[in-house]
Amino acid sequence: MKKTILSTVIFLMISVATFAAGFEGTWTTKMKGQDGSEMDLSFVFKKDAEKLTGAIKTGNGDMPISNIKVVDKVLTFEVEFGDSKIKHVFTMKDDDTINGKVEGSPMGGNSEMILKRQK
Repeated sequence: MKKTILSTVIFLMISVATFAAGFEGTWTTKMKGQDGSEMDLSFVFKKDAEKLTGAIKTGNGDMPISNIKVVDKVLTFEVEFGDSKIKHVFTMKDDDTINGKVEGSPMGGNSEMILKRQK
C-alpha cells in the first residue's frame, strides 16, 4: 500500500513538473489599451527547481507574476496592478499557442488573449 501511494505521489510530481516545463519560455501577444492602441506584451516563464516563476514585460517595465499554479495543461496566476490583482487562466492549446482569459483587468473587466511562443 505504501509503495502504491509513494508511486502515485512521485508520478503526480513528475507530471506537474513536465507541464510546468511546457509553459517555460517567452510568449508574446498584443493587448488593446483604453485609447484603442495596441501594446506588446511578453510573458516570460522560467522553471526554478520544481516550480514556475514569471514576469510580464511591457513597454513600461516588468510586472512580477505571483501565485503560479499548473494543473494538467492549465496555468493560473495573478499580477498586481495598482491596488488590484488580475487573475489569469491560460490553457496550452499546442506547443506554440496558449489561450488565455484575464479576469478583472483595469482596461475594462474580463478579456481573452492568444499567446504565441517566441522562437
